[in-house]
Amino acid sequence: HEYWIKTPIGNRPLKSWTCADLTQMATALSHGRLDNQSVLDAVYDEALIRLEKRGGNPGRFSAREISTLMWSQARLYLTPKYGHVYDKFPSVAARALLRRIGPNSPPEVLIKAQEQANLAWSFTVLEDYRDPSVVSLLQNIFSAASSSRDIQLEHAHQLWQSYYLLSSECPTAVQNVPSEFVDYLEQKWKHEKSRVKNSSSRHRAISRTLDLMRVRHLNEYDDVDVAIALDYNSTWTHDASDFETNGESSQVKVAVEFDGPHHFTVMGSNEEDLMLLENGIKITPRVLGHTVLKYRLLKKKGWTVVRIPYYEFDKIPIWSSMERQRYLQRKLKTHSEIRFSGVDVSEYSKLPVTRHSRFD
Repeated sequence: HEYWIKTPIGNRPLKSWTCADLTQMATALSHGRLDNQSVLDAVYDEALIRLEKRGGNPGRFSAREISTLMWSQARLYLTPKYGHVYDKFPSVAARALLRRIGPNSPPEVLIKAQEQANLAWSFTVLEDYRDPSVVSLLQNIFSAASSSRDIQLEHAHQLWQSYYLLSSECPTAVQNVPSEFVDYLEQKWKHEKSRVKNSSSRHRAISRTLDLMRVRHLNEYDDVDVAIALDYNSTWTHDASDFETNGESSQVKVAVEFDGPHHFTVMGSNEEDLMLLENGIKITPRVLGHTVLKYRLLKKKGWTVVRIPYYEFDKIPIWSSMERQRYLQRKLKTHSEIRFSGVDVSEYSKLPVTRHSRFD
């Protein structure tokens, strides 16, 4: 129900809301994966206005609330593509936090461990390092985190993901991080990823389909749902081979990742989307920030990522193995043709952008 947003009081429909109200609304929408764009726009517009006001207003945002708003923006992957406010907010938030830290105050006094991890993770997800204030804040965060005696596991994972990408995307932000702290974060990350994982039913369905197609692969390998190794001269995925373990790989590593509903915003979570769905118009939900970040991590590790979204794969009936093979044939370029019988043949052809497949 968005009528209260669409009938604004002047240009600030949420002017009477407290900072806590704005933060809790953003948090609720992000946890629920609800893409209520008009509500989110109103929340971040109002937050931006308040953050840009300097002074000792007692109703101003706390550091915890600013970090929560940043986390919510990153979680829902609200980039400048969705509005000017999402382009400005990260830089304004960084400047507001730096003003409060001051030149002589240790950053850990104002920004606690959870906020440090959330902020580093959020700026990395959004890839917003243009403003020197963002870089300076990241330097302060890693300086404070590296001097901490006790870091929770979740925070260590967030900091490692951020450091791993920043080291190549914005090295200035992490150039002074002690090597001992880097080794500590990497150790915690590797320990987490080495634990035994159980494949979901959809992962197993993709694996069974690839077995039928005689495509060699591994499940739950190196943090990848379904992994395929190809020689550089391979033309088709069915030419897959065993993974090289000599440390000097001459292979193309293909990561087949199934994206379930929790990797996307909820479809039909606002009035406009509901109307489109009722009229039979296709809607593609927005991928969430943690999924975008995972694929950037995989790509940096040398993986070519092929994504299988649930809203395509789940349209195929579970009893139709031939349809699933046709789908993966096009997604993965597995074979030039697949013969199911003397008359039923599926030939590979790349669809032009102007044409939809049966799975769209």
